[in-house]
Amino acid sequence: MKILLTGATGFLGSKILRRLIQRGEEVILVKRTTSNIRRIGMEIEKCTTYNIDEIAIEDIFQKEKPEVVIHCAAAYGRSDKETSVVVEANLMFGIKMLTAAEECGCKYFINTGTFAFKQIARESRIDHPIYMADYTLSKHQFIRWGEAFATHNRIHFITMNLEHIFGEDDDEGKFILYVERNCAANVETIELSDGMQLRDYIYTENVVDAYICVLEHLEKLSGYVEFEVGMGEPVLLKEFVTMIRDISKSNTCLEFGKRPRNDNEPECSVADIKGLQKLGWKPSYSREDGIRQMLKKDKEAGRI
Repeated sequence: MKILLTGATGFLGSKILRRLIQRGEEVILVKRTTSNIRRIGMEIEKCTTYNIDEIAIEDIFQKEKPEVVIHCAAAYGRSDKETSVVVEANLMFGIKMLTAAEECGCKYFINTGTFAFKQIARESRIDHPIYMADYTLSKHQFIRWGEAFATHNRIHFITMNLEHIFGEDDDEGKFILYVERNCAANVETIELSDGMQLRDYIYTENVVDAYICVLEHLEKLSGYVEFEVGMGEPVLLKEFVTMIRDISKSNTCLEFGKRPRNDNEPECSVADIKGLQKLGWKPSYSREDGIRQMLKKDKEAGRI
């Protein structure tokens, strides 16, 4: 199968790329000239690669004519990026890809969404603050465009709405990596929020399995389809952080309640995984096993 993949240099995309190559898929990799390819140093040689700042996305689609798009690229707006930059990356670039995919006859577009979409009701006004607003709103608007394309039978649009994912080789600045490193270093204390938020943490390899499961059952999917990707049951943030500390055999004291929560973060988020289960997907790793794998691989690579 010929698959165009975006976001392949990122935390999740690099793992999806590795699995696609293992399966023998033909991968068209789209990145920027400035992208850090550290995560995919060996795999990139097994792909056809284009730099999106050197060639128009329409030209890539016309030349390669992929059968499927897996879209993992995103701008999160965590830094000082302007809203317009986030919207351009998450909405306008996506619309360009949808249009190009339709024009070249690509049938399936697998998009990466987020649990935060639950904060936005379809028919109601946005009358409350949104968590990671620039990212969430721009990505939400894009899936509405995807739904519109699918409604007119122009392309089958599948969105994978991810809960909180964790795993080895995560991005700098991420919360779980911060906890993992400090526990591995046996720092005296970590100051945290109260930790009473309910989260559906899921190990990255389980998430990759979900994408592959969808890829294997594309013929069963048509129009607009949403899947929620998580373990299907929540855990208190406090309990999950404690798992990391205990599994790493750290003596670090976790001081819950010392810091305020992040702005506008949801109190509870958990995936409804019945859709994926109907396709035959189930998690291969428990949360505890995922933490063990994360710690093992990050230690072996010298990241902690």
